[in-house]
Amino acid sequence: MSQMTLFKLPDIFTERVKELKDNSELNREQAQLLLQVELGFALMECLGIDDEPVTAVWAILSGMPLRHPRLQNLDEMQRRAVANARQIIPFSARFAWLNALRSYIRNIPQNRRNYDFNIQDLDSQIIHAAKCLRHQVHQNLYESCLSANLEFRQRRVEPVQAGVAYQFQAKTEKETVTMQVQFTPEHLSTARQQPWFTTTPRSREPFSLRIPDLESDAEFLDRREQLLARRYGWNETQKGHWVSRFRKINFHKIQEDGTLSERNTEPLELDGFVHLAGQVASGKSTLSTLQSVDVLRNQPDRRITLVVSDVQSAIQLANQINWWFCDDPENDEPVAVPLLGRSKRDAHLQSFYASKDFQEHWQRGQPHWGDRFLGTACALQGLLQASDIFDRLHGKPLKPGTEPCHSLKEAPKSESDRLHRGVAHRKKQNNNPGISHLCPFFSTCPSQQVYRDMPAARVWITTPGAMAMAGLPRHLELRPIKIGELVYQHSDIVVFDEVDTVIKWFDDVYAEEVLLTNGGVFDDIGVKTEDYMRFNRVSPPLMQRWTTAERHVQSVVTATLTLLDKHLGHEFLRKWIERGYFTPNSLLYKFARRLAGLEELDHPDVTEQEIKANNRRVQQIMQYFDALLDDDPLLRQPRSNFKVNSLALLIQQINSIGESATDDSIYRACKAWIVDFFPNTGKRLARLRAELKKRQNPPQTAKKKLRNSSKNEEQTDPVDTLETLAYRLQFALTITLLDRHTRIVFYEWHHRPPILDDEPPHRRMPTAMLNILPLPPTGRQFGTYYSRKDDNHNQSENSSENALSLFAYTNIGRYYVLNFHRLLNVNEDTVLKQDLVF
Repeated sequence: MSQMTLFKLPDIFTERVKELKDNSELNREQAQLLLQVELGFALMECLGIDDEPVTAVWAILSGMPLRHPRLQNLDEMQRRAVANARQIIPFSARFAWLNALRSYIRNIPQNRRNYDFNIQDLDSQIIHAAKCLRHQVHQNLYESCLSANLEFRQRRVEPVQAGVAYQFQAKTEKETVTMQVQFTPEHLSTARQQPWFTTTPRSREPFSLRIPDLESDAEFLDRREQLLARRYGWNETQKGHWVSRFRKINFHKIQEDGTLSERNTEPLELDGFVHLAGQVASGKSTLSTLQSVDVLRNQPDRRITLVVSDVQSAIQLANQINWWFCDDPENDEPVAVPLLGRSKRDAHLQSFYASKDFQEHWQRGQPHWGDRFLGTACALQGLLQASDIFDRLHGKPLKPGTEPCHSLKEAPKSESDRLHRGVAHRKKQNNNPGISHLCPFFSTCPSQQVYRDMPAARVWITTPGAMAMAGLPRHLELRPIKIGELVYQHSDIVVFDEVDTVIKWFDDVYAEEVLLTNGGVFDDIGVKTEDYMRFNRVSPPLMQRWTTAERHVQSVVTATLTLLDKHLGHEFLRKWIERGYFTPNSLLYKFARRLAGLEELDHPDVTEQEIKANNRRVQQIMQYFDALLDDDPLLRQPRSNFKVNSLALLIQQINSIGESATDDSIYRACKAWIVDFFPNTGKRLARLRAELKKRQNPPQTAKKKLRNSSKNEEQTDPVDTLETLAYRLQFALTITLLDRHTRIVFYEWHHRPPILDDEPPHRRMPTAMLNILPLPPTGRQFGTYYSRKDDNHNQSENSSENALSLFAYTNIGRYYVLNFHRLLNVNEDTVLKQDLVF
């Protein structure tokens, strides 16, 4: 089982899986399924909510914030149980959990199960599904798993050996080629362990900061900048004038009675989350900078991390702080370092050398500390033969950020050896792409200088993107943690400056838009999956489910784009979804309103009573679509309602017909569903058409009022016909199928073929990040977005003009950022323009 989790499975769990596989009729997948499903039920019992239905477990695993009274007051043991279960049980998606329940009942012998329930009645309570006589060894295992201190998952790497050929993918600006290197014993002697951090978080204590105490820090900065100005010829505009800026800070603390304290009289208490709200120029950034200086001058045991909005701001701020405390970027140990990701190092360098800050330093002959942190010299490239560098790399260096620091793979043997081993060799290579080996030059490599500076530096500066996405070198950190998690463990203070831009960054990271096709994720994983399947036609059942969904999603994407195509599709469908993101539920709701003879949106003149009546009519139709979406639409079992069962059969037919978008039988079946189950649809549409005609031809008195309205006002949507309604239903059902396959591919990524060693395309928020974000998430949802390239854009005749994106939305508390005053119970009128409140 390959899960992208932060912690590894408990040994007792993996050992029991092996025992069941070796000593019973269960295979490995069935043994894992048995323990995972029952561990989910054991979690609900531990939380005291086993009176919930068996389907409720996925909601706890998903991490959604639920306003359940029993979940608001969990003790420490129960919180640990929830955290452990989310690492061990890979069923945080609803359909994944429902599929696991069905497999549990159908594929696990009854005498092996601790729980039993009717597969046709998934609303039965967990407490009623629990057997009186249970396998005690499993009960003990579940209790142990829920209470254990899980160990971090370790990425697998090995050191290189002398005399062995290793290969890596060398990326230049033009191409990617495979290069080989060998190491001598002298090379390996340069490798040494450099200082790094323990896995134990720092011990933190609350402390107070008095604003007047920062005046001495401001005076220190002015003296230091005066010295630098004489040395490098600064003009007045390049000085910070920190004493003057300090005197503009107006800090007011909110008292218990809701009133504000006098200016700068009360201390700033730092204990847990603290929000500072203030208008532009109220002194927020000045306060955070002076606080960093205070930490460096007066608090030798503390580390502060500043989170800024972009990479160049982080580099510029690190350079500024280091010049305040150091004199020589080449030889002095920096007090501040920027923590950035490496994958975009090339873009960072280009922006850095083009920045105004670097250009000004260069013109006045002042070194910039950014050169130290963005070094590009790769020691490994010095081992390449000169002929290879000029012939294969065209004399160009490796692209910054793509250095093979931990991606060296043992080179295959000679070509004749590979041909001799034939298919067996190819199969091995597909199953095991090779163990990564570590470059021995890491501890002395100029391009890795920032990691040697990190442990001693007491000011870290990073960005939201680096916190959320950037990993750490495997030479130093085998845990798959991000920079954000390292910041959380080893910083005493974390300051999110310009929090609105930080929140936007986190929105973009965790509410990411994933391109599905036309150069998107499905195009990439499709090729790799098929390459794996060439030599692995028979795979484990859960992997078969994943690969089948991945294959079907390709045809569903084609069907979706065909229905929207300018030549083969329908213009009214393109207009139907052009307003933004859409989901199966939103499309079926709009379809239900049309089916009921209503406009998609009620007209402003409609009365409250009419709105309620319309909602009742729509709900009578939506109940069938809700029942369809409540279960896996491809589940081949009769539904209780014939209308719902017919819709499910339609979806299954769309799934089985590769060219469903152009097959008239699908269209005719959708039209027949409307006519058979809603025979009065034509009359409803005619009545709506008459109402709209009457509205468009109002009495003479009303026409005078309309003359003042804008001529460009959007006209009412045209009334459907049975034919257009049938296509709308076909499109909505196709999107339902797309959503089903996409959820399997994304949420069940752990069942992918091993050749896909990347992170999942949609990265759910890591649970370890929940404690370091400014505000907690409030939920997530899927939606699909359709985009078309500009018709005037020159493109090849065979290129697709359409693209599909998946929008995975996670709201990270923007409401709170925009409503600080209301959150703090302060009347906005009492907050002066230049005031900063806490």
